[in-house]
Amino acid sequence: MTMTQTTVEERPQTRGTSPDIDLVGPLEACEMLVVDESELLEMVNEDRLSAYRLGGHIRFRAVDVVRLARTCHQHEAD
Repeated sequence: MTMTQTTVEERPQTRGTSPDIDLVGPLEACEMLVVDESELLEMVNEDRLSAYRLGGHIRFRAVDVVRLARTCHQHEAD
């Protein structure tokens, strides 16, 4: 899997619809987790982080990345 950086466009919320799910690209996920691309790929392969393919691009739910980052940093602090 080759990772490239792209940005997620902000979409306006329309009344009566559910909020859009915030997605981040691989490089943003790496920055949030303080890991390199190979470590991110390991996390995906070990089912520690779910990845989604959208139009040929890999994306991660921001809430999942933040949750994993907190878990990783808690283990480092212990």
